Amino acid sequence: MNHYPHHIGDFNTATRHLSRLERDVYRDMRDMYFDTEAALDGSSFDLLARRLCCRTPEEVAALQFVLSEFFVLQEDGRYQNEECEQIIAQFHAQQSDRSTVRENVNERKRRSRERRAAIFSALRSIGVVPDGRIESAALMALCREHRITVTDVDVLIDGVQFDVGAAEAKPVRHGHVTVTNPSCHAAVTANQNQNHNQINTPQPPAGGPRDGLADALELQGHFPSHRRTRTAEVAALMAELVDSGAVTVVQLQAAAAKQSAELCRDGGKASPSALRWLRESRWLDSSVGQGQPASIAGGGGVPADWSATRSGVIAMGMRLGLGGWDESRDRIFATYEARVQQRLTECEQGARSPAEAEAA
Repeated sequence: MNHYPHHIGDFNTATRHLSRLERDVYRDMRDMYFDTEAALDGSSFDLLARRLCCRTPEEVAALQFVLSEFFVLQEDGRYQNEECEQIIAQFHAQQSDRSTVRENVNERKRRSRERRAAIFSALRSIGVVPDGRIESAALMALCREHRITVTDVDVLIDGVQFDVGAAEAKPVRHGHVTVTNPSCHAAVTANQNQNHNQINTPQPPAGGPRDGLADALELQGHFPSHRRTRTAEVAALMAELVDSGAVTVVQLQAAAAKQSAELCRDGGKASPSALRWLRESRWLDSSVGQGQPASIAGGGGVPADWSATRSGVIAMGMRLGLGGWDESRDRIFATYEARVQQRLTECEQGARSPAEAEAA
């Protein structure tokens, strides 16, 4: 105990007949009693006196009198005080009550987090990705707008229990919310470890044709689970890239598969989201040190804003025949970038044609 109640009036009444020395000794004995939360060890009187700093004959006599006046010697040699025992028992009961309250509060917070995660999963399954900081009232309004019903037991879409992967796996009921993961079409709990099965590639729904959303889900399967966000936007950007002729779906999937180990390393701390990976043309990174992908070998695949990203610079270097960035040759990337700029300038000025640069 770090503190205990001291009622001045009760103490003065109980110790009015004591001398000032005896009152001081009694206060020290109470402090020791509450500090150890146990009766005073009197198996060795000399040791007890020394612990209470009672050295002179007057102090030892005061200790003996207080022990006989306020304490009862037990069979195990300990001196027990009834009032102190009651205060310690009340303290332990209060601590137990506080622990129960904290556990109840933590349980309510856990259920609230699971409920919120289930709602987000249901919304993502229909292509709606709300801001992660959205307030609860706005989130519930969004659910009503998209006909998602949230109860104490289930999350329902159009009156049907939210269960994307019912054909593959039975939903797991965790707490009071049924949670499934639309990215892998299998039932999981809302607080599933983000690193669990993070590189397993999800498959399109059984029996259905492949579409843009299925391709996006398969691509995201190569990323850590916490980077598999905004699936609808990923699908739209993939379609835009494919339509522009910059890359094919097969090339994107192959590049993501090749980079998967690096993306998921250290729990995916350094991994971009799938959407950012597409925007920055990072599928080209898989060509470094491993030969050119088909799009570059054929003369395409270099983005218009290639100089804005490292992957774009490397793509241009590959296109001009310089190969990828090799640290043994260019210790810093800026040196490699300068060589790419110089080679491009030479080609533009007619010093070398791209074909000659590739043959060099």
